[in-house]
Amino acid sequence: MTHFKKFLLASLFAAAPAVGFAADLETSPAPAPAGGWLVTIGLGPEALTSFPGAKTYRVWPTGTLAWRGPNEPPPFSAPDDGFGVALLDLGWLKAGPVGRVLPRRGLSNGNGNFYGLANVNWTLELGGFVEGWISEHLRTRLEVRQGVNGHDGLDANVSIDAIERIGPYTLSLGPRLQLGNTRFMSAYFSVTPAEAFANGNVYPYQAYGGVESFGGLAAIKYDITPSWSVTGFGGYNRLMNSAAESPIPNRLGSLNEFAGGVIVAYSFNFGGF
Repeated sequence: MTHFKKFLLASLFAAAPAVGFAADLETSPAPAPAGGWLVTIGLGPEALTSFPGAKTYRVWPTGTLAWRGPNEPPPFSAPDDGFGVALLDLGWLKAGPVGRVLPRRGLSNGNGNFYGLANVNWTLELGGFVEGWISEHLRTRLEVRQGVNGHDGLDANVSIDAIERIGPYTLSLGPRLQLGNTRFMSAYFSVTPAEAFANGNVYPYQAYGGVESFGGLAAIKYDITPSWSVTGFGGYNRLMNSAAESPIPNRLGSLNEFAGGVIVAYSFNFGGF
């Protein structure tokens, strides 16, 4: 199956009407009363690659938390956005801190063939984001995050989303680019001579920083009622450059990364403390 077909399948899966926390644009609850907030909380499961370079998948919790003031339009968020707070909000330009958590790399969940390779603990990443709106229907976003534990590296995501609203539906689709510095790439894709000897199926390799993967993500949100919505999303990424040259995905895991999930969200008026 070609990479294009794989990406197309992922996009079609995401377009199935019924299912996460994608766009929260304009078909939403009535504005919060003056002085209050309209809060949206969403939660759901996501199936994704167990860790970079793996061929197994795990279910990982995902969700959304957003709020807005009276008469403000609902914000848009893509399913793969980190959790961020826009301290700068000019409408067409937003920026602020962002964070996310990455799963652990280990031998569990069917990854026993990674025996001998160093484990990578779960990682809390903290950093910042900048989001620009080229038009009402086109959003660009950059996230840069530093791992404070786990892989201890620096990575970044570049995303572009085309957004369209049709009645109660909000659809989004766009490319994704993942980058990492040498410490990030080395944590997941390098192999020391001792590790190669202990594992027996890989050879020594030193990964270097740069583009880690390229792909795309599609999502569709359906407003069930003014307060309840459900979103489904799916995506595909292909490892590239140093990551794709590593023996880890080629001999133990996979160069292909799929993801998909569902998020149910509830919006309510909050008057403050």
